[in-house]
Amino acid sequence: MSPEVSRLALRAVGAPLFIIGGAVLILMSALGAAPSMWYFFCYCALPVVGIVWLWRPSLAAALSIGPLISLVALTQYVPGMWASSRSWAAYLIAGLIAAATLVVGALRGFRKWQRPVVLSLLFVTSAFATDRLFTNKTSMRSYQMYVAINGHTPWGDVGSRWSGDSQPVVLYRRVGDSYCYDAFQSEELRQRLASKDGRTVEVEYNIFRDFGKERSYNVRSVDGFLLNEGQHTVRDFERFGGQILANTGSSARSLDSCR
Repeated sequence: MSPEVSRLALRAVGAPLFIIGGAVLILMSALGAAPSMWYFFCYCALPVVGIVWLWRPSLAAALSIGPLISLVALTQYVPGMWASSRSWAAYLIAGLIAAATLVVGALRGFRKWQRPVVLSLLFVTSAFATDRLFTNKTSMRSYQMYVAINGHTPWGDVGSRWSGDSQPVVLYRRVGDSYCYDAFQSEELRQRLASKDGRTVEVEYNIFRDFGKERSYNVRSVDGFLLNEGQHTVRDFERFGGQILANTGSSARSLDSCR
């Protein structure tokens, strides 16, 4: 195969693989498939590198090495992926093998690979450092909250959000002119808190932040009963919650002072 034909083949295969594959990974990340932020940064680089594959495959191959490290790291989750979606795990492995084959083929005879490879590795190192230093930071807060075993609260009864279920266990506290609450559909938690109905218990929350801004939270424990260890679920109970205006019983959509 002549060098010109070889370059055309690399462009024809490499560009779609990196552009489409990167776009799919970005979409999956938006749906929560990325284990942490540095994976997302690397996924965003893949379509950009894919455009470079259209121009200079050898340069693109060198620049691809850093972002592809994230896919290699992602393979540690393949057993879990295989259990939930075999096709997704198979696509990941096949795409990684295809990308590695293209990179090796494109780098043959490329003598100036050192600088783009170093640049690529600096990018993935910076992405990893940014993720570890500024994203997914976890803190814990605790509050004394009242227990309503059968959903009977000061603003009215809190009904179940799932048909056929009993009234939820509600934990709530007063915040100014409103109430903050979390409701659980769990007989195990109901039995544990049966003797605390109408009284207060300590409720701990895990707060997750990216770049100093709160992203999400979960309930860590209720009265010492562990539900979530960080982002790892220990006991998976159906839960919903929010903030309710005390005088009207309506949702306080414009407020966010619960955490």
